Amino acid sequence: MCNQDQFLKESINEQRRSFLKYSSVGFASSYLFLNSAYGINSVPARIPDLNMLDFGAKGDGVNDDSFAFQRACDVAAKLGGARIHLPDPDKYYRLLFPVYLSDNTEVFGQGESTKILFEDPLFVKGRGGFVIGSSKEANREYAKQRYLHKQNMTTINPNFKNPEQRQYLRDNPKFLQAENSVIHDLYIESQFTQQNINDWGGYGINFVNARNCHAYNIWGRGWTQLIGMGSDVPPETPSNHNCSARNLHVISPDLKRTYYSIGFIANSTNCVIESAQQHSPMTPGSLNGSGVATNLCEDCIIKNIQIPDLGKTVTSEGVLINNSSGCSVENILIGNARTAVSVFYSDAKTLNPEKPNYFSNIKGINCEVVLAVYSKFNVIRSVSGVNSMFNILLKNANATNNSIYSSPEDVAASKNLSQHFLSVHKFITSQLR
Repeated sequence: MCNQDQFLKESINEQRRSFLKYSSVGFASSYLFLNSAYGINSVPARIPDLNMLDFGAKGDGVNDDSFAFQRACDVAAKLGGARIHLPDPDKYYRLLFPVYLSDNTEVFGQGESTKILFEDPLFVKGRGGFVIGSSKEANREYAKQRYLHKQNMTTINPNFKNPEQRQYLRDNPKFLQAENSVIHDLYIESQFTQQNINDWGGYGINFVNARNCHAYNIWGRGWTQLIGMGSDVPPETPSNHNCSARNLHVISPDLKRTYYSIGFIANSTNCVIESAQQHSPMTPGSLNGSGVATNLCEDCIIKNIQIPDLGKTVTSEGVLINNSSGCSVENILIGNARTAVSVFYSDAKTLNPEKPNYFSNIKGINCEVVLAVYSKFNVIRSVSGVNSMFNILLKNANATNNSIYSSPEDVAASKNLSQHFLSVHKFITSQLR
């Protein structure tokens, strides 16, 4: 059996022969989506098309296909970019280890019928399914050693240096690990085997130190986060810029414990989670349990989110905007939650009166609070509730300097507000517009 370097050399030589063969009859241009997170623009790029089956993937639900997946992505990187097609499997592609993408790589199937099952996405394996980029916890070089030598089962590299909190990739491109890569039209599932039956927590598609990378048309089951964009707990603080995830379907979240069922954007800028649905609730009373969230972000968008039944977990927030500025949250429908949407800060340095957060078209059904405000410098419009206790609730003394476009009867204030306010009425009306 040849090692991976030999395989790469042979594959690239074969690709070059294919280029020469087809160039005489006209090589068909493909399209990589190298695009702004605010609108996808297709840029024609003459890049090769690869087929995952040619790298040894079986799709029989028995063999471990992770090595084949990684070989295909490595060949794409060596070629300077490629489109990797996943034909629908006979059963499903069974992967026992995360798969890493670097630059100019497009991985795609036909949609929900292209099924991939990741077994035991444990913390020691970077929690993961697909990883776009590389970080301390989800480290591509450590994963490469596992693939080459069938050893070193961890992806945690203690020597890798991430950017620090709010040391954004946008402003510090030296941290860049991947750009211009795309994953789309796949069904990905997390499943824990009998020996790890009590474990939980996997990230379906994890963006780490990535720029201009995107995922769309993704169906997921069993993930604690279908989408991860960055992280916020030092030293695992990768950053992303101008990345997006669109048209997401959480068929069922991790029923043992869920962080953010649809996705989390952290320590990142100009990123988007848009047009996402959660189809079944989280386990009532389980720890954590929110739908979408940001922390330590600037200029991000959460848009067109539908979670008809979130589930009453410990936190049970549909959307959380935390320590962020210039973010937009719009067209949100959340049902059966403690709070449909919350905005919060714990670090005053993340507040920026010149870059308020915008909230519009927020609807809560059977929620305790539709919009809970613990923060300053927010512009709030069109908040409504059905069978909910409060539409807009100003939760604490930090909830000042907001612009609230609503009638006074739709806004309330918590009884726990500081005594120095002359009256709750004044506290509310000073922010109404």
